[in-house]
Amino acid sequence: MESSRRRENTPASWITGIAKAQLLFLTTGAVLLLLFTWIAFSLEDPDSVLQPLALSALCLSSLAGGIGAVRFTGDGVLSGFISGVISMTLVHALSLLPLPAASAEMGQTLLFTCLIPVLSVCGAVVGKKRKKQGKHRRR
Repeated sequence: MESSRRRENTPASWITGIAKAQLLFLTTGAVLLLLFTWIAFSLEDPDSVLQPLALSALCLSSLAGGIGAVRFTGDGVLSGFISGVISMTLVHALSLLPLPAASAEMGQTLLFTCLIPVLSVCGAVVGKKRKKQGKHRRR
């Protein structure tokens, strides 16, 4: 008897898994941005570290979204890529808001948003459950 249960991959379960991964992406990003904002404003010159910290939050939340996508859907790299593309679309749409703090150079915004699917796929590769290897054969 097989000890592990296999999940059914229906379109509805796949879509809810990707939606949960997006929620994980957004909450991880929000928590990291709050933490990094607190760190930046405890320094003497917060302007010098804002962009690296924001980029770090984006990268870490993209990795978390990819890991969440592969864990919630049970699929591999494809779920991480789809989750990354959806996350990239969300971030790009948020960057178009007419807020002074949201405005950045278009080249930087495009470069940073293109990192999201790549890092989400990396997160999917890292988060994929590996099969347990049996006992090693003695030589």
